[in-house]
Amino acid sequence: MRRSVIFNTSGILIIIIWLFTLFLLVKREHYKPEPVNTHDIYSQSNSEKSSEHWMDILLNENKVGYSVTKVRKINNGFEVNEKILLFVDLMGSRKKIISNTSAQVDKNFLLNEFEYYIVADSMDLMVSGKITDKNLHLLIGKGEDRETRLITLPSKPMIASGLSYSLGSLGLRVNNSYALNVFDPLTMTTNTYDIKVAKREMVKIGDISYDAFRLEMSYLGSPLVFWIDKKGTPLKETGFMGFSLVKSNPEKAKANLDHVGKIDFYDLSAINVENKIQGPRDVSYLKLQFDNAPLMLASEGIRQKLNNNILEIYKEQTPLSSSYTIPYNGNDIELLNYLEPEIFIQSKDSEIKTLSQEIVKNAINPEIAARMIMEWVFENIEKTPIVSIPDAKQTLISRKGDCNEHAALMTALLRAVGIPSRIATGLMYNNERFYYHAWNEAYTNGWITMDAVFKQMPVDATHIKLITGGIEKQVLIAGTINSLKFKILDYR
Repeated sequence: MRRSVIFNTSGILIIIIWLFTLFLLVKREHYKPEPVNTHDIYSQSNSEKSSEHWMDILLNENKVGYSVTKVRKINNGFEVNEKILLFVDLMGSRKKIISNTSAQVDKNFLLNEFEYYIVADSMDLMVSGKITDKNLHLLIGKGEDRETRLITLPSKPMIASGLSYSLGSLGLRVNNSYALNVFDPLTMTTNTYDIKVAKREMVKIGDISYDAFRLEMSYLGSPLVFWIDKKGTPLKETGFMGFSLVKSNPEKAKANLDHVGKIDFYDLSAINVENKIQGPRDVSYLKLQFDNAPLMLASEGIRQKLNNNILEIYKEQTPLSSSYTIPYNGNDIELLNYLEPEIFIQSKDSEIKTLSQEIVKNAINPEIAARMIMEWVFENIEKTPIVSIPDAKQTLISRKGDCNEHAALMTALLRAVGIPSRIATGLMYNNERFYYHAWNEAYTNGWITMDAVFKQMPVDATHIKLITGGIEKQVLIAGTINSLKFKILDYR
């Protein structure tokens, strides 16, 4: 059995959110203030009917990577190719992340089909999709492990890589606003982006000042701002957590990547508090006062109670008895949904089902079985920071991961034996600060919290829940990063 010392737990979760928002910015590079025409778009290389745009990616003014986007005219539309290279630091370890998007879009830059992959550490995710009518057919993964998914769309979306060309076709004028339906392959979700042309202003890039359009967008509660010059050339873009993109060229973009300034993602996302908590794993009551409580923060039963900006958290009691024997076969629709597999929660996978039965043996009490599964995950999954999309099956193979990997595998194992389970995401106190963290909730006789990283059932009261769900839900907390402020009023 393998166990590691407890580590800061939030870095990978923040990277996923950061990547999602960063990709959102990178993929709107090519605004044109006049309606699109092929000659203008491809003025850099008319003979090949293609164009190429490079951007430096900066984090607090330190270079951490680059992006390059290429667009080529094809029959009845365009082909868009985009590559992003990033370096991030986690607890003194340098991580390299590469993503690539290749999409075919129609003449209005609406999506026809795409291929997307992202590679880093043990993460090797490939997603491809094709639209027929209003249906998006997805293939996720590679080879025999590929999964299929069908998404019914209200209308044909854009892919983020082609978004800016579509905006250019609309024309840009000060005070104009645009609402665009965009599919993002990283989270496999479709969202509406609201963008406003705010004003004209001067922006400085290097030693040159440009007369530029300023475009603004609020996404997931965070302001995103980007500038283009009169010719439609992308100049600069800024987002949350101190990252930005700046117009570049191939030579400059590829230079100095061996000297990336070390900025640890754990430190970037941590929330400092004046009063320190002694023995946080033993805390059964916590009282906080927010400057402004986030809208997603809500009262939940007896564990978490919010009154204006005052939050009280009580560590719940382990139920004396359970309301069913496993597997759960009641008629509660919500609980039945929390037994079903998801894209990265493969609870019906044969290996996961076999392992779950081996762990619980003949136990039929859901509280006892859930504790056995938690202890197995705690003992057998190495606690180490990796860059990955949390995937239960991949975690079972690699036997290592951060809080999200623990939570994903726990969810799959619990569901496999018939215990409704879900992932909770929020904040947790560790090493004198609050960090973003993910843990589990299992239904026994009501919902009870579980944390396989810290071997807790129920979890201590320093776990502050913000949201429930997988990665497609977790990105919604992006607006809270670097914006939450609160003080500790009491704990015991």
